[in-house]
Amino acid sequence: MTPVATCVLWLCATDHRVCAIVTISICLVTHMLLATALSFALAFQPDPGARAILDTALSRMGGVAALRSVERMQLDVMTEWQRLEFASRGGGGPVILSYELSTELRDYTLPAWRYSRRFYSPNGVSGVVDLVVDSVAAMQLDGRWRAQNVAYVDERDEVFTFAPERVVYLAREAADARAVPDTTIDGVRYARVVATIGRFSPTLYFRAGDGLLALARFRAAQPNDFGLAPWGAMEVEIAYSRWQHLAGSTLVLPVQLDVRRVGRPYKRMTTISARVNPAIPADSFVVADSLRQSFLATARKPMFDIPVDSARIISDAFVAFGAPGTPAGAIRIGGRWLVVEAGTAPLSIDRSVSALRRLDPGTAIAGALITAPTGAGGMAWLARQAMPTWIASAARPYVEAALRGWSVNGTMLRALSGSRWLRVGSDSLRVETVDLPDYPGTPIVYVPALRWAYAWPPGAVQVDRVFAYIRERGWRVDRVGSARTFTGVPLPAN
Repeated sequence: MTPVATCVLWLCATDHRVCAIVTISICLVTHMLLATALSFALAFQPDPGARAILDTALSRMGGVAALRSVERMQLDVMTEWQRLEFASRGGGGPVILSYELSTELRDYTLPAWRYSRRFYSPNGVSGVVDLVVDSVAAMQLDGRWRAQNVAYVDERDEVFTFAPERVVYLAREAADARAVPDTTIDGVRYARVVATIGRFSPTLYFRAGDGLLALARFRAAQPNDFGLAPWGAMEVEIAYSRWQHLAGSTLVLPVQLDVRRVGRPYKRMTTISARVNPAIPADSFVVADSLRQSFLATARKPMFDIPVDSARIISDAFVAFGAPGTPAGAIRIGGRWLVVEAGTAPLSIDRSVSALRRLDPGTAIAGALITAPTGAGGMAWLARQAMPTWIASAARPYVEAALRGWSVNGTMLRALSGSRWLRVGSDSLRVETVDLPDYPGTPIVYVPALRWAYAWPPGAVQVDRVFAYIRERGWRVDRVGSARTFTGVPLPAN
């Protein structure tokens, strides 16, 4: 007999009133515990509506048992990488940055991912092998293996979660899967299911007409990735299309996945061939102990988590920060420093401004000028510091998207539009816009006191047009800077 039961019997034997009170209390507590247990059990009962939607989709994809049995995949995929942009292109499609032809080996049980890929662009062909095994990433480049960044572990998690052969089955297994009201998109009705799958909480959209998965939408950050960190927690959409019977399999799967991030096209992945549960050589997923140790020691941090210890002042007028992900630079104008561009993430600009203050502690920082139509994750830091920040029209949609992703209000933003002079300290600079190839409405900054001009796009075709514009305007410029060379290159003779 337990000590509690012994105590209750003794009280009942000595005082009937105490016995009654104790008995009532025990009954109440027991009732509460049973009610709590029942509520807890009911909360984790499968939602019949969600189960019906998911089972219909799984049945039409080949059945629950067939999808549960998928442990490995071999895929050949063509990926069309697209530039994130917010400007309308007059009916044209997104700008294609490059094409990637890849072979993937996946083992979902380990989990392990071998991603061998070649990039094709007008600048040439390059290749790399990325390998992610459990929580460690490595890469092979130019025949040599080295530690890869933890961002690839994050990517593996997302890729494996939303793989079409897995995501519906994983949602069915989720304890909290529930149906939410149907919706209509472009006249087509979709049934929807919300579920927690690993670290993601997607809403899955199933076409009411055929019952198959059409979309997965969720909100998530990629805090370690150079290209995606600027957006903070972003909206992500994966569209599944081109459903086909896989050769040599009973499965019906989509062979085209279109990914949108921050509400814009990001990449299109088209499967050329797929094999289910292939035999994969054991050495495909081997990470050497030295590589594992190197990863654990150096690579479990964001790609942009780099010391800004090579920053320097050049010609008493420019600061080059000298680390990937930092702002383009800073210029001294009117007795103050003006930071140009925001950098990849709050950490990047925080370290850059700290370096600037160490280099020249006696000179005030006037604020920042943002012109680049690209990720501006450092805007969150500028906004939190309430630092005056001038935003060119071309950059504004990117800045606003970054601030939303970092959940920050831009109370100190100052919009720049058209052509105008901007007062900084005791001097002024001019900002005008020019249409460049692929970058209409690009801001050009002209600082007469420095005989220097700046335009963000680093490509040679764009720079040639910038040179021509400067000559047309008759500006007295010796050097022209860009994101690639901030202090600038000499303005060529006509």
